[in-house]
Amino acid sequence: METDRKRSSGRRAALGGLLLALSLICIYGASFVPGFEITLYTLSSVFVPIMMIETKGKGGWALYGACSILALVLLPNKLAAFPYIFFFGIYGLIKFYVEKIKNPILQLSLKFVIFTVIMVVVYRFFYDLFFSVITLKEGPAIVLLLLGEFLFFLYDILLTGAINFYYKRFYGRI
Repeated sequence: METDRKRSSGRRAALGGLLLALSLICIYGASFVPGFEITLYTLSSVFVPIMMIETKGKGGWALYGACSILALVLLPNKLAAFPYIFFFGIYGLIKFYVEKIKNPILQLSLKFVIFTVIMVVVYRFFYDLFFSVITLKEGPAIVLLLLGEFLFFLYDILLTGAINFYYKRFYGRI
């Protein structure tokens, strides 16, 4: 019995290390591959839910924290870690808990509220910090927010598909 527990914890640690490495590779790639940033950030966000599935919720937090810290330490472009830290990494954790709610309308509503709050806070923080001296032609904020909501909806569908694919093909086999 003790051997099974050690084997199980060793397997979780190895899986966590592998998922951490894959997440960091994606974030690193997003920091310098023009045109594929969003794709690589989206791919990096798949690994936290996988860890949440494999550890029944516990390991995802450790993976997210470790990846966030290591991205800030290891990446030459520290700003490249911010999309992961403030949205793509944390969303897998949020999604795990929100989807435990049985009412799908409440789930979707809560996801949109959380996304909107994250985007408004991040926009205000980063705009004031980095872009307040730059004048850009931009559409009305509500149009940008609605476009963001639509893209978020597509992202959530893709992430759900990736999680379902993992669950059907790999869960219990690793």
